[in-house]
Amino acid sequence: MDEVEPEAPDELTRRVVRVVIGVVLGVATALAINARQPHDTAAERPPATSAATTTPAPSSQPATTAATTTTTSTSSIPARTTTTVRATTTSSTTTTTTTTEPALLQPGAPSAPGTTVPQWPPFEPLPPLVGVAALTGEPADETITLRPILAVKIDNAGPARPQWGLDAADAIFEENVEGTTRFVALFQTKLPERVGPVRSARTGDLDLMSAMNRPVLAWSGGNSGVTKWVESAASSGVLVDFTAQRNRCYERSRERRAPHNLLLDPTCAIYTATTAGRARPLWTTDDGWTLPRNSSAVPDSTFAVGMDGLTVEWSWDAAGGRYLRSQAGRPHLAVSGEQIAAETVVVLRTFHQPSPVDGRTPHPITIGGTTAVVHRDGVAIDATWYRATAASAFTFYDAATGDPIPLDVGRTFIHLARDR
Repeated sequence: MDEVEPEAPDELTRRVVRVVIGVVLGVATALAINARQPHDTAAERPPATSAATTTPAPSSQPATTAATTTTTSTSSIPARTTTTVRATTTSSTTTTTTTTEPALLQPGAPSAPGTTVPQWPPFEPLPPLVGVAALTGEPADETITLRPILAVKIDNAGPARPQWGLDAADAIFEENVEGTTRFVALFQTKLPERVGPVRSARTGDLDLMSAMNRPVLAWSGGNSGVTKWVESAASSGVLVDFTAQRNRCYERSRERRAPHNLLLDPTCAIYTATTAGRARPLWTTDDGWTLPRNSSAVPDSTFAVGMDGLTVEWSWDAAGGRYLRSQAGRPHLAVSGEQIAAETVVVLRTFHQPSPVDGRTPHPITIGGTTAVVHRDGVAIDATWYRATAASAFTFYDAATGDPIPLDVGRTFIHLARDR
C-alpha cells in the first residue's frame, strides 16, 4: 500500500497560514530553538579552514570518551538493548549505562509483517555547526546553520516528472520502492518556493533520519505500518513528523493529477516545525582532498547506475566541476529547467529485504557496510562504506588503500542501489 492522500487545503487558509508563519514565527522560531537546545561551545566547533573546507562527521559521544558496546537481540526484529561501558577522562570510575535502540533489520533477517513497532530512546539534538553548512560543507552564517534538515519524500514516477525544487536540494538519496525509485531530498542552504511532488515514507527512511539530528520529515502520509514507525520515532524526538495529514504547508497543483501533484512550501515547514534540531553532517567533506598514492581511481566521464525500473546516467561536466544526471534516456530536469547535478555521486551497494510492515516494499540496510563507488573530481573510486549505528555518519574508504575518502564540497547524490 502507498499513502493516504490528504485533502488540499483551502486557498484562503493556506495564504493566511503562510503570512502568519512568515511574519510572526520567523522571529519566534529562532527564540524558541535557542531556548530549547544547548548552544555550541568552542570545543564542539569544527576547526577553521582557509583554502580547503573540511566538514567533520558528527559524533554522538564527546571526543574525550572511549566506549565499548555489546548488543543482544531477543527476536528476529526486536528492539535492541545495548549496554555501554564508558571510561571517563575525569576520574577512574567506570560508568555503565543501558539504553534501548530502535529495531534494526540485519542482512538476511526474515521479514515479519505486523512486527512490534520499534521504540527509539529519547533523543536530544546536538548543537549546530559554526560557520559551515552541514550538508554541503560550504561556508555559511547563522541564517543557514540554525536551520534543520528538511527531508522531503519526492516522487520519481513518470507522471511526477519534472519535479519541483529538486535542483535546489543540498543532498539527495535515491531509493528503490515498488518497481521504481523515490527521492529523500535534503534541504538546508536553499529553500525553493515549492518542492514536490511529495509522496509517502518507507520504513527504510527511519535509519537515515536517525542521523540527521531531529530533521523535519515532510511526507504525504502512508499506510498504518509506516505511520506507526514514524510516529514512534517522532515521539522519541528522533524527527519531526511533518505529515501532510496534519499540516497546512501543502497544496495541490492544478497542473497534474493526484497523487503526483502534492507540493510543500519549504519555508512554511521550516518555521512551523519549531522543535527540530539544527542540521548536522552526514559525511565528511573536503574540497582540498587529493587521491592517495596507489588508489584504484579511474576517469569517469560517464557512468550508469541500475535502479529498480530505471537506469540513471551521469556525465562529468569538467567546466562546472559537477556530474549531470539523466534518466530514461534524457536529461533529468526540474520544473525550473535546471538539470539535476551533484559534485559527488555515491553508488552505495545495500542489501534489500522486504519491509517489516509491507512485504512488497524493499527495505535497504544502511547500517553496517558493504561496497560503494565514490565519484568526485571526474574519477571513480572503488570504495567500502561503513556506518556503525543509525545515528552514525557515513564513512567511505578507498578499497585499494584503506584511506578515508571525504566527499567533495557542494551537492551530494547517493544511490541506495541493490548489492545483487
